[in-house]
Amino acid sequence: MRRLLDALLAAFVRRVLGVYYRAVEVLGAGRVPRDRPLVFVANHVNALVDPLLILGYLGAHPRFLAKSTLWENPFLRFLFALGGVVPVYRRQDEGVDTSRNQQTFDRCHRVLAAGGAIALFPEGTSHNEPSLLPLKTGAARIVLESRPDPLRPGVQVVPVGLVFDAKERFRSRALIVVGEPLDPASERERHAQDAPAAVRELTERIGRALEAVTLNYPSWEEARLIERAVDIYARPARDLPEEPALSDRFALRKAFAEGYRLMQERSPAQVEAVSRAVARYDRLLATFAVKDEQVAARYPLWLVLGYPLRALATLTLGLPLAALGTLLNWVPYHLPRWAAARMARERDQPSSVKIYTALFLFPLTWALEALLGWWLWDWHASAAVAVLAPLSGWVALRFHERRGRLSGEARAWLLLGRRGRLATELRARREEVSLEVTSLVRAARAARGTPRGTP
Repeated sequence: MRRLLDALLAAFVRRVLGVYYRAVEVLGAGRVPRDRPLVFVANHVNALVDPLLILGYLGAHPRFLAKSTLWENPFLRFLFALGGVVPVYRRQDEGVDTSRNQQTFDRCHRVLAAGGAIALFPEGTSHNEPSLLPLKTGAARIVLESRPDPLRPGVQVVPVGLVFDAKERFRSRALIVVGEPLDPASERERHAQDAPAAVRELTERIGRALEAVTLNYPSWEEARLIERAVDIYARPARDLPEEPALSDRFALRKAFAEGYRLMQERSPAQVEAVSRAVARYDRLLATFAVKDEQVAARYPLWLVLGYPLRALATLTLGLPLAALGTLLNWVPYHLPRWAAARMARERDQPSSVKIYTALFLFPLTWALEALLGWWLWDWHASAAVAVLAPLSGWVALRFHERRGRLSGEARAWLLLGRRGRLATELRARREEVSLEVTSLVRAARAARGTPRGTP
């Protein structure tokens, strides 16, 4: 029964996240072992959304650890019971009895002894920093103090990086990066002689493993500049704008961040010049509300004419159902955004507020609309509303998304596709920045002895 509930819960989570995110990519899914107990460790930058991504897309159905104060929310308490979430009693939470953490450790050890999996966030708190916070030792202690079953393979630690292109925005994208599992055998051997040293060593290994699967920047301003530089360096000219997958850019973004730090030490003047050039180009994009992929596009007329015709045909066919879906789902669509604007105190919280508010509001709205259909007409109308409300809501979501994309591309073509003065200026600026970034990349490769053709 527990396995069935886990499978149903994971499928439900994938469905929910498939609505909230435009795309969820998994890089390295084959690295998750299937024949042994596991401890998943992940960075924590998107509050209650982070565990959903691990639960929905890694297939291991781990038991999560979460701060005990979250059980004060009755809705979350119900969801945590479904997911078998384990409470952690933190010192910084007022009125919490930290001695109860022994029960937490015991429960984790029972899960691992049975061949199961647990998941936790070693930073200890969700945050909005551009790099990892110092790690707590809880993950290492759970692993090293566990009582392995001699008939089972030993526990392994699986590092997971969670990367977002705009984590607080609805219909943005998420990337899950799975690293190579860690075998704690050497630290386990040392644990018998020097437990604190073994815990420190394993925590340091976990930290290095997490750094390998996450993007870590000195500041958000430098993060934006580095990521814009990656876009310019790696995006070839295409006929029409094309947005690369997050997984395609991950390794290059890490390499650029490392090269940036290296060249700041070796050639700070060159780094400053490139940073200014990238920042100027970025401000131009923001001023004219265009994207880099649009500036890089050639917009051949035969393709430009075909795209809106296909898009308009699709929009026309979907218009009746989309109009119905917009009407039936207007309130639960807009209220979560309003709630996030007022309830989310930090930038790591809006997505959580939106998703968990929507989980309550959408079914409630559909039920009330179905009851209204029964009251005004009969049970046939009620059943029709119960089916059409979620179905037409999905159609409306995709309709408005396509409509917005068509509007944005039409505007970009009017600005850039006719080879006017603005298009010429933006493309010239982009080419200048591309040359400067390429020059800096070559200098970074030379400084660290990296062969050409590698990031």
